[in-house]
Amino acid sequence: MSDNIDNTDEDFLDAVAEILNIGMGYAASALSEMVNEEVKLSVPGVMFVSRPDALKILQAKTEKEVSGVCQHFDGIMGGDVLLLFPEEKSLQLVRAVLQQDISLDDLTEMEQEAMAEIGNVILNGCLCAIADLFEQQITGGIPEFVKGSLTSILTDEPLVNKVEACVLLLNMEFSLAKQHVEGYVSFLMDVDSMDVFKQSVKTYLGL
Repeated sequence: MSDNIDNTDEDFLDAVAEILNIGMGYAASALSEMVNEEVKLSVPGVMFVSRPDALKILQAKTEKEVSGVCQHFDGIMGGDVLLLFPEEKSLQLVRAVLQQDISLDDLTEMEQEAMAEIGNVILNGCLCAIADLFEQQITGGIPEFVKGSLTSILTDEPLVNKVEACVLLLNMEFSLAKQHVEGYVSFLMDVDSMDVFKQSVKTYLGL
């Protein structure tokens, strides 16, 4: 865990949340077109933690299995970003995108592709906002559908190979007209990439 990350620096954390909320705004607009319904996305807060602490925090929020998307990114900084929902909540989103009623037992490849597309829109919105504000290039890879326990996902290869990985953890509030879904976004970066991120935020703040 980088000793340069200070969760008591409210100005820094507010700036990070502001940057990610801009990305969520991009994503919400795109998702609204996909589901023909107004979508609201917001990031109420962020924190920087170690991978074990991230696992504990998420497990305290949901003990059930989760599903979502994992995407690798490269550029001025590199790492992996995860978008996770409690499984029944991800099903609600898939139903909204496909505009049909399905059960968990009937979750097919088509539904997994729909979840991957939702994740792709949200995560690329975040990455594009970060790249634009930092005036740097960040490229996202192909999103992959993930499903299982939080432990199995956060300790899976190749994520586990980043021994010194730091996690930028944020809650994401996802609202449709008739439902409200809370998801979790985790940016996993090594110490060098996290330091680049922090310095870029400081430049954004004019420090």
